Amino acid sequence: MNRLVVILLVLLMVLPGCMVSKSKYEASVADMESAKAELEKSRMHQEALEEQIRNLKGLNEKISTDLEMMTTEVQRIKEGRKNEHTLLETRERELDQEKAQLSSKLRVVVEQYQKVKAQNKALKDTVLRYQKELKDTREATTGGSAVGAMKPSDKPVVSKRESAPSVSSGATASSKPSAPTIVTPPTLPKIGGDLVNINKAAVSDLVLTLGLSREVAEDVVSNRPYRLRGELVAKNIIPKATFDEIKDRITASP
Repeated sequence: MNRLVVILLVLLMVLPGCMVSKSKYEASVADMESAKAELEKSRMHQEALEEQIRNLKGLNEKISTDLEMMTTEVQRIKEGRKNEHTLLETRERELDQEKAQLSSKLRVVVEQYQKVKAQNKALKDTVLRYQKELKDTREATTGGSAVGAMKPSDKPVVSKRESAPSVSSGATASSKPSAPTIVTPPTLPKIGGDLVNINKAAVSDLVLTLGLSREVAEDVVSNRPYRLRGELVAKNIIPKATFDEIKDRITASP
C-alpha cells in the first residue's frame, strides 16, 4: 500500500509541467497520511474479523462435538428405554403365566379343601353317632337290659321278654331257670379275636368273614389306615347299609 502511495505522488509530480505546488504537495501528503491511517484501521478491523472468525470456528467445532455427544446419548437412552420396555413386557408375560398357574393351583386347593371338609363333616357325624350308640349301649348294659352282645344275624327263638319271667319268678340261687333256645348262626372265621381288624385283615378274610365282594375288600385294604370304623362310609368305600350290617363285627384298632 505504501508503494502505491509513492507511485501516486510520483505521478502527480511528473504530470503536467512536472511542477507541483507546495499546497498540492502538502494536500497530497495529508491524503496519503489519511489513506495510510484508514488502511491501518482497515487492517486492524480485518485482523479483528479474522480473530472473530477463528473464535466462531472453534465455537462451531465445540458445538458440533457437543451435539454429536448429545445425539449419541439420546440414541443410547432410546435404546435403553426400548430394551427396558422389552424386559417389562417379558416380565409382564411371565407374571401373567405365574398368575394363571397360581389360580389353577388355588382352584385345586379349594376343591381339595371342600372335599376334605365334606369328609371331615362325615367323620364328625359318624363319631357323634358312634358316641351316641356307645352311650346307649353302656346305659343298656348298666341297667341290665342287655344280656349279651348279639350279632345282627342272631335270631333267637325266644325273646328277652319271654325269658324274663323265668328269671324273676322267685327262683332261688340253686334253681336254674330254663334256658331259651337260640339259633346259632354259622361260625365264620374271625381276625384278631372276636372282631375283624380292618387295618390288618387280608382281602380273603374280609370276603369270607364279612361277606364283602372281593372288589370292595380290595378297596378297604388299599385305603388303609383307618382311625375309626366310620371312615369306611366317609371315604365312600362301602355303602351305609352295608356298614350298618358289619359295624358290630369290625374294629379299627392299630
